[in-house]
Parts: sequence; structure tokens; C-alpha cells
Amino acid sequence: MGQVVTFTCFSPHPPIIIPEIGRDRLNEVTQTVEGLRQVMHRLVAVTPDSVVVISPHAPRDPRSFSAYTGPRLRGDFAPFLAPHVELEFPNDVPLLSRIATLCHDRGISIWMIPAGRELDHGALVPLYFLREAGWTSSIVVFGLPFELDVDRHFRFGECIAEAARQLRRKIALIASGDMSHRLTPDAPYEYHPRAHLYDERIVAAVANGAVDDILNIDPALRELAGEDTYQSLLVALGANGRTFHHPRVISYEGPFGVGYLTAILADFAEDQAPQPGAQQGETGRQEDVKRDVLALARRAVETFLKEGRYLSPPAPVKGKLAERAGVFVSIKRRNGELRGCVGTVAPTRSTIAEEIIYNAVSAATRDPRFEPVRLDELDELIFSVDILSPLEPVSGIQDLDPKRYGVMVESEDGRRGLLLPDLPGIDTAEQQVALAMRKANLPPTAPVKYYRFTVERMSEHRVSEETGTDPARD
Repeated sequence: MGQVVTFTCFSPHPPIIIPEIGRDRLNEVTQTVEGLRQVMHRLVAVTPDSVVVISPHAPRDPRSFSAYTGPRLRGDFAPFLAPHVELEFPNDVPLLSRIATLCHDRGISIWMIPAGRELDHGALVPLYFLREAGWTSSIVVFGLPFELDVDRHFRFGECIAEAARQLRRKIALIASGDMSHRLTPDAPYEYHPRAHLYDERIVAAVANGAVDDILNIDPALRELAGEDTYQSLLVALGANGRTFHHPRVISYEGPFGVGYLTAILADFAEDQAPQPGAQQGETGRQEDVKRDVLALARRAVETFLKEGRYLSPPAPVKGKLAERAGVFVSIKRRNGELRGCVGTVAPTRSTIAEEIIYNAVSAATRDPRFEPVRLDELDELIFSVDILSPLEPVSGIQDLDPKRYGVMVESEDGRRGLLLPDLPGIDTAEQQVALAMRKANLPPTAPVKYYRFTVERMSEHRVSEETGTDPARD
């Protein structure tokens, strides 16, 4: 039998994303809600025989993994004032029994939670969206030990996969967890100014499929972040041969001081057949391009600051990076404050890859408005890259839309002013043109030619600075 764990995803579990609980606050977690819906629809589409959920909020033992028992598993959101929101699924008892046997044989203990114990919210939140996507078949739900042993977590995941193989089952796995709980002063745990680093490194590691980056995260950073993702993630990796497969970050946000990551960790079904409507496959390709573009911009700056040289483009340059276009690279602090921005309206180099490298270095070191970026602040900075379409001449302001198009004005003597699209505070074409005129050092009444363009914008995920308090946020 081929790959048995055909799909693995990572799901946050804040009850506030359940519509019946979040209600009028759902607009603050839109990315997470829509991301989970997308992921769970994909899970159902791969038609597994059973779904395994790993929850950090299941009853715990110091050294043993735990498992909910009984013929059916159920729970509700009564602790979050929504007792009418109930879920119930058949328990895949044969799969659970085979996993328990394999674990026993390999010296891994599992505590069997007495039948009738209601599921915890770490399992219920992802299961809510799974049921919404149409899943009504069997599940198995496991909990985690207090004690972290990386190898034992990997081996537990391997037992899950081996049990499915022996039973000739095709399964999907959901790793549940919330990221740092200390992102803002009113977060559930005491605020820590470095907590965001844990989230950023995990998000980057998942996006890049970098298992070593997961394993090399400083335990002290995990501790100060107050996270409950790491153990679930290790089990998921163990079930997938200690690797990622077509990983992609679907969404990340932290609106209430807690980080919520939604991601696909492994999608082996993608190897056998196209995804429904081909839209998911396109999403995956776009995520790959985004990952490569942003990683290149960051590496270019890091290489220049460390070694005083320009990074060589990847060899061979392929795909989007091999094309030619104007590129803007922006660097911001986590609070949104600009740290540098430099770009080219039209291509000046042979590939987009080279354009990104040189403009990233210029944004970091040659923007006259700012002091050069220092190496010791690089981890605190957020990169975004805008790839520009060719300039399109238009007759006037009536042909502009600041949310959709960027604008460039050009005077008769060659002075130019450019503004990217969809900038905060720029709501009308008149505002957009006025600012572009000022950037060109032109009076408002000067005759100019108008050009518009679109951009393909790619930004690193960043921790939100929004705040809020609610017991259902973690």
C-alpha cells in the first residue's frame, strides 16, 4: 500500500472562531476562519477512511500520550457559553487499538481516557470546521504528555502511520495548536517582547518545509512564547516520515495576543490527482513563488550585511524569478513603520531574481530617508515585494483606482512620481495623484502624463499588533 497518511494539516483552536461564539468579533479573525474552511474542504476532498486529531488540551499525563475511548466521541462548547453547539463522531476503535498495540510494543505508553469524557476544545474547534466541510465518518483523538521528548513524539507519529498501513487505511491527520500566547500586553499570558519570534520562525519553517529549523528552535524561546503547538507538530511530522510534503501556510494572524496558524503540512494526494477545480493547485504554486521571492529578498540583505557582497541568484533561475519586471522591495518594523523602500518601475536587470536582490539591498542600505539597516535588527523586520506590471498610459484621473492600480505621473521635463496601489489612507484617485505629484516635486497644477500599473504583492506573515480580551481566544 502506498502513502497512508495522505493529508496532514495544522489547525488553531480558539473557540472565538466558531461563529456561534465569536459572533460580531468574527471580522477580527476572518483569515483564520476562511483558512480553516479551505483546509478542511481539502481534507474531505482527499477522502480518507479516518481522521486523527492531536490535541494539546486533552487530559494529560506526565509521560503518557492519551486517547479518548468509547464507540462515539462527542463534546460541546458549554464552557464558552454555547452548549447548543454539539459535535459527535464515531470513534475508529480498530485504528485506536492497533496504534495502542504498536506503541506498547515500542515502549510508548498511552493512557486510555475513560469512555464518556467529552472532547476538549483543542479537538472540537478543528472538528467543527471539519464537520462543516461535510465530514461525518470516524475519528481518533489523542492527547499529549507534559514531558517533551522529541524522538518519542516522532515515534508516536510513526506508530499512527504504521497502524494505518497494517489496517490498509488511508488517514488524514490534524495537528491542533495555538502559537504564542504572549504577543500583546493584554494577551492571555504575561506579555513578552520576544514572543513573536517563535511564531515567525515556525511560520517560516513550515512555509519552507524546513524540519531542521523546527528542531533547532531554542527551547527557551518556546517557553517564553507560551505556545502549545510544538508537540502536535512533532507528532504530525513523525506520521509523515519526519518531513513536510507540499507544505503551505494558508493563514497567520494574532488579533488577540495569540498567534493562529493554519497550514497544510503534507498533501500526498496532490501527487496522484489534481485538486478539485485546480484552484488549490494554483494556490500552492502561488505560495511556492511567494516563499521563494521573500526568502530571496531577506537572504540578499542578510548576505550583504554579513559579507558585504551581493547574493548570487539561484542557479538555474526558474519560473517567476526568471521573468523580467520592475520590482519594489519594502522593509517595515513589526508595528508597520517603514524602514526602507526602493524599487524600479521597469526592469533594469536580466531577471526578477536579480531585481529583487539589488533592490532589497538598496532598500536596506540606500534609502536616503533612513539609516542603513543593522544586522542585529534583521529578525525584527518584515519584508514585502511588489512585482509590477508594465506601465499603461491613461488619459486621466478617471481611469485610476487606488485600490487596484498604482500610479506614476511624469512631467514634460522628465520628473516622475510613483505610488503603489492599496496603501493605507489613500482612498481616492485624487489623493493618490496628489501624493505622486509631491513625490515628483511638482505643483498640483503641472501638466503630466498618467500611467497606471498593477502589482503582485507578497508579504511576510507578521504578528498583528491588535489587542483584545476574550476567554475564547486561545
